[in-house]
Amino acid sequence: MRTPARLRSLTAVTAIALAASGATALASAETPGRTEQVVESAGGIEVREVTLDSPMLPTAGPHPPECDKISYLRYRLTDGPEDPQRADTVLVMQPGATGSAYSLDRVARNTLHQLAAKGKHAEWWSLARRGVCQQDNTGIDAARAAGDYRIAIDYYYNGAAIDGKTFPGWRGLWGDRMGADFGVAQTSRDEYEILTRELPDQGFRRSKTLCGGHSQGGLLTGLFAATDFTGDRADAGYNQCAGFVALDTLVTADPVGLKVDPLFAKLSELGLALPEAISTALLKFGLAPADNALIPIFNPQTFNALSILGLAAQFEPDAESDVLKRLPVTWGLDSTFRVGGANNWADVLTGAPNLRDFRFTNQAAFGQILSKNGMNIGLDQVSLGALAGGPVQEKTFPLPDGPQRIPLIGLGVGGVLGHEKRVGPVDPNVLYTWDDYRHTPTTFYTNPSDQVVDIADFARMVSGPLGFTEWYFPTRVLYDTFLALAGSRTGSLSNIRFDAEVMGKPMITINGTDSVVHDFLDAQDLAASIIPTAPHFQRVIVPGYTHIDTLAGAETQNDGSPDPVGVAIADFTARTIG
Repeated sequence: MRTPARLRSLTAVTAIALAASGATALASAETPGRTEQVVESAGGIEVREVTLDSPMLPTAGPHPPECDKISYLRYRLTDGPEDPQRADTVLVMQPGATGSAYSLDRVARNTLHQLAAKGKHAEWWSLARRGVCQQDNTGIDAARAAGDYRIAIDYYYNGAAIDGKTFPGWRGLWGDRMGADFGVAQTSRDEYEILTRELPDQGFRRSKTLCGGHSQGGLLTGLFAATDFTGDRADAGYNQCAGFVALDTLVTADPVGLKVDPLFAKLSELGLALPEAISTALLKFGLAPADNALIPIFNPQTFNALSILGLAAQFEPDAESDVLKRLPVTWGLDSTFRVGGANNWADVLTGAPNLRDFRFTNQAAFGQILSKNGMNIGLDQVSLGALAGGPVQEKTFPLPDGPQRIPLIGLGVGGVLGHEKRVGPVDPNVLYTWDDYRHTPTTFYTNPSDQVVDIADFARMVSGPLGFTEWYFPTRVLYDTFLALAGSRTGSLSNIRFDAEVMGKPMITINGTDSVVHDFLDAQDLAASIIPTAPHFQRVIVPGYTHIDTLAGAETQNDGSPDPVGVAIADFTARTIG
């Protein structure tokens, strides 16, 4: 239980947060409708949170005033120019599906340091999609400022107040209709507004600004690049960027070349007009879930719990963890612990044993849930190290290791399971610990060369400013993305008109061999070899990296080499801007 003194200390948590992070308001940088404040400064890099007043599109339904704002994290070298248009380059990046601005923190820092070594003063802007207005980061921010993860647990689950504010509760599993307005059209317009308001010199944008993203963020960048914003081709998305960065994704609006052929283009538009209209109507009328609350692992409570686990692993890494036991049994959390942590089908069906039944240090609990040798879902796997301190057994849920290596069949299986053997704890009496990427032993399921992410650094990332994840991820942006890539150009997607132009710009496509996306990009390569009109992407392949590793690789790898992703982006940037 929290003591009365501790309760009183929370009344000043906002001031504590600013002091702890070094956050300061920049009055000289503020203009009406714009705020900018330093939220972190370390290692020669300053991170600023920038927020712009920006009404939602006229088609939007009722929404809180917080949603009439757009934000991004501005990473800059502390010895760089104050005016970003005096920098050598600015990289403007979209996070992936369910990701928020701080998910790109490590790759941003790695890239800026690599560019600095080349004598370039660069900036990296990580965009927070407008949907983050739906989440309440109060407890996470307060816990981070105070260095105590328990503050977050008490705020979100025990009714504790912070500065007089209490958590309003989690939405029902069906969510509400607000997410229906956060689609591709809104997302593209927001990126265009940030670029044109913050970098008003179009000459700078066309020659010195690189655009891109991770995962779905790359696909959204491709759709942004193909969008006509004003009716003037000079203002189209692709003319706002000197080149494009695809981080374990593709930057394109037309992945198989459907829009190149006029007949296929028209057929795809006609065939998808009705599905586009139906999906929009279902979301608008609340007849389809507008967010991710129904999805195991990728749901709001799980994202929040991962941030709390990250705080515990950051501040008390070697202490025996009580986080999993203190979190309540809810559908969102229980489905995650069953699906993500189960050793076999019996564990899933019965719920016993599950991760709550074992003893872990805080770092081990965090690592086992997310590591590529522990997590059962490939999309969430991170190369964080290995479980230690007790016996483990190989997992057979949802499938044993092996099918992902079978030609053709493995293409889909690898996308679901990942590419490595998975193991789980078996002894509830021992205290499991964690070997980080620098100290991973060679075992039957892993070796040092397979681990590339610093768990201490990743624990810091999952609870950063503007969030690592977008808790209530809008399904509208997901539906819109798939429909647009399949060729839909009606309704809110009707301004996507420049499908091929992005391929005329410099581009780098970076892909990890242990990534879920690696399999799908192999399929796109196959399509490009069969379909004459399909675009061909030259990939930079990073051995051993998973989908998440590509944005989180340690700046110095355990063999002493630099993060290859940061190196590749920096080299491409230097070539592109001259």
